Amino acid sequence: MSREIAAKETAAPLALSSITKKLIADQGVERSDALFAGQIDTSTKALARRTKVLGVGDKAPHFSLSTTKGGSWSLEDYLSQGEADSLVLVFYRGTWCAYCNVYMRQLIEVQLQLSDAKASLIAVSPEAEPISADDPVNVYMRDVLSAEAPRTEATSFLVLVDQDSKVADKYGLAFEMDDGAKATLRGIGLDLEKRNAGGGWTLPVPGTFVIDRSGTIAYAHVDADYRNRSDPQKILATCRSLHKT
Repeated sequence: MSREIAAKETAAPLALSSITKKLIADQGVERSDALFAGQIDTSTKALARRTKVLGVGDKAPHFSLSTTKGGSWSLEDYLSQGEADSLVLVFYRGTWCAYCNVYMRQLIEVQLQLSDAKASLIAVSPEAEPISADDPVNVYMRDVLSAEAPRTEATSFLVLVDQDSKVADKYGLAFEMDDGAKATLRGIGLDLEKRNAGGGWTLPVPGTFVIDRSGTIAYAHVDADYRNRSDPQKILATCRSLHKT
């Protein structure tokens, strides 16, 4: 039986479940299973090795990263400015990940409501820079999986470049997929050594954190199964609860 069952479709938004079905239809059960297992199993083991997993009530580790637009961004500086009541921090695998793309689009759909609650949205990714829409992998995302990456110029949130997933590691999320998953991805033209800053295959386990004014984590969602993502409405509800009227 395919690992599609393990995608927990009742827990994941319908759009994400549909990607799993399209991927299996295109790649076949065996190749899809190798791709799923090679990422989910290794990320599960990586999380299990952590002595402490960041959660609600913990202080968010400070960091400073370059943006894909050439600037820099610091969590410490952001909190010290006190201009927002909360921050939605999303660890994003890259524009090659259909699940990430659909999830980010879902967050963009509630971005106006987040702004009304004085919440900012920041994405952290190991990908070196935005890849052309004509890149073969991005074309595959669009034409086969219907999950093209949001265009950064059309969004109002920053994407930060996390070289070698060092910040992801601070948050307890860094892992490397196994050789079988790497081979499957290379088979569709994807080589993360050429896309990631630092040239490696290290990725973040998808994680979403809401951080309040004091730098404390008020909401956390981390799932080793990258096909499952947090509900944007729960994120929005947390940010609204932190909004100082």
